[in-house]
Amino acid sequence: MSQREVARVSLADMTRMMAGGNESEVFNQPKCAICNIIETDERKLLTCARCKKTRYCSKDCQAENWESHKSTCTAQNYILKVSLCPTEITNPSVTRTLSCPSTATFEQLHRALQIAFGWASTHTYDFKIIDPNAQPEPLPDFTTIIKRSMAPWNDGPVPDAGSRQNLLRIIEKDPFGPGGFASGRGIDSMHNQSRVHSQTPEVDSKKIKLGKVLQNKEYEGAGIEYEYDFGDCWQHTVEVMGRAEASKKFSCLGGEGHGVAEDVGSDSGWLKLREAYRTMNPTTEQKERRTWFESGASNSDPRGLGNGREWDWDMIDVSARLRR
Repeated sequence: MSQREVARVSLADMTRMMAGGNESEVFNQPKCAICNIIETDERKLLTCARCKKTRYCSKDCQAENWESHKSTCTAQNYILKVSLCPTEITNPSVTRTLSCPSTATFEQLHRALQIAFGWASTHTYDFKIIDPNAQPEPLPDFTTIIKRSMAPWNDGPVPDAGSRQNLLRIIEKDPFGPGGFASGRGIDSMHNQSRVHSQTPEVDSKKIKLGKVLQNKEYEGAGIEYEYDFGDCWQHTVEVMGRAEASKKFSCLGGEGHGVAEDVGSDSGWLKLREAYRTMNPTTEQKERRTWFESGASNSDPRGLGNGREWDWDMIDVSARLRR
């Protein structure tokens, strides 16, 4: 009798479980998709690296099953927790947790984050895979700042301001959009040169998928950062929390805190706006901040942040918009 036939019957495993009074567990154990051999403490099955669900007792079984399995084999989603300026913005923090298709591009992740955080999509962005061994970047001297800012007009390389900070930078190739510079969008891209480094490769966000980066062993242990608006420098830390059932759309799993006002003036401006709503006797400047947020900001909220609304955000609305 061949090994395949013995494995299919798997009497030894059944006998051992029945002896322990656990015969019902035989039918609940993970099984090889080809020969039905069950997993035991002594024999661990292989798991399909892409879908993380289908099991095999050997590489031979996996190879045999691939033709029929590949049409339904879909990589699991990534569960990403994204926190906006987590050190500076607290009580409440501003976070969102998303289930993200592994086949989505980083440009699609950017769009999902714009929806989830309530941003207005009027500024430039990038994603950075942070070098865990990077040395602290020194403050550049005035001459270096001028050379870096003038590099695009001198047809030369951008001089480095210090050691490499990032293993990879995923960028927006066309920050101005269809309307070009006249559209008014992406003007903050003028600050892009301060983020360039000769040893950090750059790739178009539309041409690289989440799975390509998040499964890359070269980036194990590296932090991930999403930066939006190169003027206000809204830095979002991205944490991979786990995997979820594969889907074609993004979905929102949780979060905290009202979305931040566009062009409020970095994290310090947001904290000043929150304080303007918390005080019982607002100054003239604080009243002006309130008015601007309720009617002038590109992602304004006419209800403001009073009466604890700095904690409010609508998960149902975010989820519905992500599904469109």
